[in-house]
Amino acid sequence: MESVYIEITDSCNLHCSFCPCGTAGDAGNAAMPRTFMPTELFEKCIAGAQEIGAKNVFFHVLGEPTLHPGFAHYLKKLEQTPLRLTLTTNGTTIERTGRHILDCPAVRQVNFSTHAFAELPRETAERHLQNVLDFCRIAAVERPDLYVNLRLWNVGAAEATPWNRYMLDCIRETFGVEVTPGHFCSRHKSFNISGRIYLHEDTRFEWPGSNKVTSASSVTLETRDENGATDSAGSSTGAPTGTLVQGTCRALDTHVAILHDGRVVACCLDYSGQITLGNIQENSLTEILKVPLARELREGFAQNELRHPLCRACSYCKRFSRKNNKA
Repeated sequence: MESVYIEITDSCNLHCSFCPCGTAGDAGNAAMPRTFMPTELFEKCIAGAQEIGAKNVFFHVLGEPTLHPGFAHYLKKLEQTPLRLTLTTNGTTIERTGRHILDCPAVRQVNFSTHAFAELPRETAERHLQNVLDFCRIAAVERPDLYVNLRLWNVGAAEATPWNRYMLDCIRETFGVEVTPGHFCSRHKSFNISGRIYLHEDTRFEWPGSNKVTSASSVTLETRDENGATDSAGSSTGAPTGTLVQGTCRALDTHVAILHDGRVVACCLDYSGQITLGNIQENSLTEILKVPLARELREGFAQNELRHPLCRACSYCKRFSRKNNKA
């Protein structure tokens, strides 16, 4: 297991249309309180990550991690471990938090979700982008080892085109380089700007799932019996009963996630805990990763089978399908 996603908060200061945080007030999401992970729980999470041999952690599933009142304190905690942090942020607080990030040797990569700026008032968006680019310039000098990704995960979204053009102009003016990502494709998404600073393009994806939460004790999976026939346990994926959906995922192979309340989920996109394996406040991460549900999911992925309803409804895992990997 390479990485553990630790959702130190599910709170965010933006309301992006493509993110569940942005639709928290919509029908079906009305009762989603936003909270911050307490220090004691965070310490259990980083201890668990080390316990399973992970090398990297992330500070999000949902939420903007830099909003956590203890963000700088958690960076210091991380410095006391061999773990390295990949920080994904919307960049709106970088003027305030940038120094903490640059001064923390545990931070190995920062991903800025600059596509979020496309939905902000233009003056506000331009100010945030300038702060992000200022951080990049300083990082290039002070932390040449730090990887920085400026994400534009909105390829194909016509409404984002004016913002994307503006951003590319700002990159050219700031770094004196022409970045022309016109040859974007599934195998060519990153474009070097300077040193370890990159523009990273991708298409938008839909977050999987509804708000119906299942757990290790209540979930039903669709599997094959010893003769290879499907054993339908019922699902809400829309697929015909008795028909297994082919596909695979890196969940429980390269990563696992811990939500802000300690629930351990199989997938870094499972923000509502639909595949809850256990709770790190009650059991160790090692123990949780051995529960029957985790074993069933891993077995399914290895056999190119999406056995859980959330996985069967997920479009993101299609990026890792064997068919796509051969393309």
